[in-house]
Amino acid sequence: MKTVLHIKTAVSAALVLLAAGGTVFAEGPVLSGNTETTVFAGAGAGTSPDFFYGAEEYANLRLKIPAGEFASVYGAFNLIAAAGSHAAAAVPGGTGNAAGGGFSSFTAGENYAAALELERLYLQLSGDTLGLGAGLLRIPLGYSLAWGPMDFLNPGNPLVPRARLRAVLGVLGSWYPLDGMKAFGFAAAPKDPFALGGGGARFGLGWENHWPRASLQLLASYESPASYTSAPSVPADYPLGLYRFGFSLKAEIELGFTAEAFYTLNPDSPDFLPGLSAAAGFDYSLFDGTCYVLAEYLYSGTESISAAGPANLQGKRNNHYLYASLAWIWSDYTTVSLGAGICLDDPSAVPSLCWEHEAFQGITLSVEARVPLDGDSFGNGNAGEFGPAANGSRFSLNAGLRVKF
Repeated sequence: MKTVLHIKTAVSAALVLLAAGGTVFAEGPVLSGNTETTVFAGAGAGTSPDFFYGAEEYANLRLKIPAGEFASVYGAFNLIAAAGSHAAAAVPGGTGNAAGGGFSSFTAGENYAAALELERLYLQLSGDTLGLGAGLLRIPLGYSLAWGPMDFLNPGNPLVPRARLRAVLGVLGSWYPLDGMKAFGFAAAPKDPFALGGGGARFGLGWENHWPRASLQLLASYESPASYTSAPSVPADYPLGLYRFGFSLKAEIELGFTAEAFYTLNPDSPDFLPGLSAAAGFDYSLFDGTCYVLAEYLYSGTESISAAGPANLQGKRNNHYLYASLAWIWSDYTTVSLGAGICLDDPSAVPSLCWEHEAFQGITLSVEARVPLDGDSFGNGNAGEFGPAANGSRFSLNAGLRVKF
């Protein structure tokens, strides 16, 4: 009952914010977003049943309210009604529609489960050379095409490319001293929202510059001392905190090239290679832009920001990964794409084939098939990180109808 009240309160607050925006500010609020209806079915593996299904109605609503000449208030929230496997993904700790996990407010009914998640809520101040964002916001870092080792505050997942990226509660300040140049600094609350002592808070300073054919970003970050016990079998303590620094480079030559390295230094255990997370890749358009190719390799050290551990339970367990995709623009309205995330150590992979068609302006139909593979799929008994058991399926098919407004 308390969860239902929380959902009602959040929706009421959003409506009040809309009404207030229209009366207080000269410019009215701008509401946009998208809704998506999906059905999902698959053949199970591991702990999943032999056959499973899911159905979902999902909405992402975004709100912008101008607050004078230099300020705006931004908000966004996700709404979901789901059954079957999608309902299981909506509970806290599930996969959900966001890249970082399940929804925080959740209630189950007789026919469906409902959830709500506050996705963004922040104030943005913008001047000629200075900018400041404060609240629940996204702080994008690096230019990586897929794996994003430097984007550690809001990590994405190339295996779920359409998932909404989570935000962090923090502040981001920017300074633009010259055209194409930016210096920035940020502070973000710890991953554990109940850390009363502030252990695990993240702070950073960065600089980036854009030239006609290249861009470079440098970043240095510090995480305050913390103790992680979310995985009791492998607790981790960082009594001296964690230091992180790295660079991200992108260049447009004959093809688009990116290189990114982000190093985590634990002064209590200063081995070099385990702390390194690095990626390099390229993208290229062929046949007058009708074919798009992308590939990126990732090295993930065992103590790096992208590795699995008590502080990152969804991280990667191995060291060498590859992501590749090929998109064919069949017409102005239809695209067919083939992609795969591959763990080179196991080996194991998650190939996917997707068809998208814009039936009308703002209305898109999509069908996606995924077939996780590893050694066990071919009878040698070697289960892999991206294999059927880890994904809970041997085959899955997803069909959706997406409407933007």
